[in-house]
Amino acid sequence: MSLAETPITYRIKFEKDHASVKVTYDLSVPMAGPALIADFQLSVDGANLISNFLPGQSAFNGAQFHTLPHPDNDATVSFSISSSEGWTASDSDVLRGSKTYDDADFSG
Repeated sequence: MSLAETPITYRIKFEKDHASVKVTYDLSVPMAGPALIADFQLSVDGANLISNFLPGQSAFNGAQFHTLPHPDNDATVSFSISSSEGWTASDSDVLRGSKTYDDADFSG
């Protein structure tokens, strides 16, 4: 990361409860800085959960819900974030189908 790239602070949590998945997220850029959130995506098992994101925000938070069509199968969860200054973050994990309750946490 170069000195010109300002990281976005984020906390994302995926929580599986039987077939229901709740995703909570909280993103922000440093106050009074030039960086803005350029893009944000969340997915559960290939389904994009963020359809209302508008680029250029300084903060974005909320919750999304998804119903797994096959809760006994593993489901991949992932996110990606980018800033207006070129900073990026992304990661993925698996909610295990063999577990009735499972979660995945990401922060930075």
